[in-house]
Amino acid sequence: MDTVKTIRKRVVSLTTGLLTLLLIIWFMTPHQRIVAGVFLGLCVSLYNVLNLLWKIKIGRESAFHAKPRFRGVGMIHRYLMVALAVMIAVRFPEWIEVKAIVAGLPVCYILFYCTQFIQVIRSSS
Repeated sequence: MDTVKTIRKRVVSLTTGLLTLLLIIWFMTPHQRIVAGVFLGLCVSLYNVLNLLWKIKIGRESAFHAKPRFRGVGMIHRYLMVALAVMIAVRFPEWIEVKAIVAGLPVCYILFYCTQFIQVIRSSS
């Protein structure tokens, strides 16, 4: 199986587990605004990582063609997704804590690097 597919599956499954855990916490605790902010940040983080992996796949495939048409990895698009999450939180401050979004944003990137590191260690030994 391709390394990128393996990493993508692991990141999606771990993130799904975290989102399920946050949903359970949301129902069990009175800190629903904070949990909703982390949930929104985690969803944006997952989307950004999946978008980045898709762009890397396109770039890798276009590198083998005679006429590469790869334009970039969509950094501005990912920034705009974070801005959209913040705008949603500002629009609905009684439901979502704006500061809590920051806690969820780096989670999928951390999972991505950890799973990639584990994959490299397993392949080298």
